Amino acid sequence: MPTNEEMRRASGQAMVNNRRAIGQSMEDQRRAGGQAMIAQRTGTAVAADINRLTQPQQSRKTLKPVPSVGALPASQGRGVYKPPAATGTGGIASPLVELTTVGNGVTVPDRDYWPGGLLSSDGLFVLPSIKTLNLIDANNAEVQIQLAAPAGS
Repeated sequence: MPTNEEMRRASGQAMVNNRRAIGQSMEDQRRAGGQAMIAQRTGTAVAADINRLTQPQQSRKTLKPVPSVGALPASQGRGVYKPPAATGTGGIASPLVELTTVGNGVTVPDRDYWPGGLLSSDGLFVLPSIKTLNLIDANNAEVQIQLAAPAGS
C-alpha cells in the first residue's frame, strides 16, 4: 500500500499532466481557428464545397506508348522516272484569247448563240445568250467553253 506522500506526489503529477493536456488542447483549438479564418478569407472552403457538388470530370486515358522504330536503313531507289508528256496536256495555259472570224467583211467574235436567247424579267426583251465560246490559250491550243441554255429560253 502506497504511503500518503506517494499518493500526494502521484496526485500532483496527474494534475500537472492534466493541465498540460488542457493547455495543448487549447493551443490546438486556437491554431485551428486561425487556419479556419484564413480559409474563410481566401474562399478555399467555398471552392472546395462547390467542387464537391459538381460531377467529377472523367479522367482522360492516355495512349499506349509506341516503341520507336529508328531510322530507315539506306537503300536504292525503287521509283521509275516518267518524264512529263511533250504534248502539253497539263491544262490550259493562260492567257486565254477569244478567237475571231470574218463575216461580211467584219471581224466578229467566234461564238455560237442559243436560238431562243434569254428573256428579260419583264418579258419585253430577248437578250442574246452565248452557247459556245471559242478561245485559244498561250500554247495555241483551242479551248471551247460550252454554256448551258438559260432558264428563260
